[in-house]
Amino acid sequence: MDEMTLLKELVSINSVFPSEQKIAEFVEMILIENGFQPKRVEVSPGRFNLVAERGTRGRPIMFYAHLDTVPPYGQWQGDPFQLREEGDTLRGLGVVDMKAGVAAILKAVEEETDRCILVVFGVDEENISAGSHVLVNSGLLKEVEFAVSTEIPTSDKQPLGPQAITLGRRGRCVLELVVPGRSSHGAQMEKGANAISDASRLVLELERLNGSLGSHALLPPPTQFIRKISAESTSLSIPETAIIELDRHMVTPETPESVVKMTQGFVDSLYAQGKFTEIDGRKITVRLKPRENPYLQPYVVSPVDQNVQKLAAAVRQNIGEPVYTYGTSVADENRFAAAGIPAVCVGPKGDGEHTSGEWCSKNSYLKLIEVLKTFIRSC
Repeated sequence: MDEMTLLKELVSINSVFPSEQKIAEFVEMILIENGFQPKRVEVSPGRFNLVAERGTRGRPIMFYAHLDTVPPYGQWQGDPFQLREEGDTLRGLGVVDMKAGVAAILKAVEEETDRCILVVFGVDEENISAGSHVLVNSGLLKEVEFAVSTEIPTSDKQPLGPQAITLGRRGRCVLELVVPGRSSHGAQMEKGANAISDASRLVLELERLNGSLGSHALLPPPTQFIRKISAESTSLSIPETAIIELDRHMVTPETPESVVKMTQGFVDSLYAQGKFTEIDGRKITVRLKPRENPYLQPYVVSPVDQNVQKLAAAVRQNIGEPVYTYGTSVADENRFAAAGIPAVCVGPKGDGEHTSGEWCSKNSYLKLIEVLKTFIRSC
């Protein structure tokens, strides 16, 4: 199957999470044709990661991509599950995030080598990275020397391609700020304290923090945004509790726990300034929002890592001088890095992921395959 036929087949398969079984079975078939014996690592009934190893020399070099996509948001021009070519531009749901990356790995590992190659395809990255959590806990990755993900590179300026090597990513956590109020009859609201009103004022204070949350020498600066406010009155009463969800991107050495502590300190400073007052002895409290698996931690890989240098040489040979970048958001690589695996990304050029305008450069997809093949030969 040639490169474009493979990509068309992948895009045609609906793999919106949590429905990844059909695409996983298709990829499994391709791996078997390439001489691998893939293992299914179950995440939940009907959902599984694929892990396939070939070669005996050295510790495993891992190639990784996620199989799931987000739903087809927005107004698509045509069938989102049909790959469309417009010159160098390829359009279709998940074409850049990240089915071109899946296809690039499948074509690259056709390269013959005795080096131990571990090919891993995961599920649920677009949700809460349940697949990568299971993979790390499975023990199947514990010997991995280095990981290359074909996730799309990110940039604040313009779409990048396989010339870019992403050496790290910010982390992410979600906080819940519990805002107290005092219930009273709605007709006598002067006797109560509306939790929604205080929550609204707190939102404005939190939004002003962007730009002053700290910095990192390499990673993009930390940021945060309000993702949800929940509060209600079940009768003709003043709401006595509101909960704000704060979505926070972190940089090293921040952790979810340190972000909770910092945010609580900020809230306490608002009370000290007289901007908020206690209500019946209660103050605004900050906690981590419960989650089924750990939040993703920020990480950075050294550019002098020997495998980074080999990958850079492969980029240089096929495209030009490599560009080192750092991801603005999280991906499964955060999970692998937290497990002690140096994890980098090199992906196709494209943009519009999570929108109806998603696209990928055909030339960059084909170049990515050559970069990966050259890297495999160098290992």
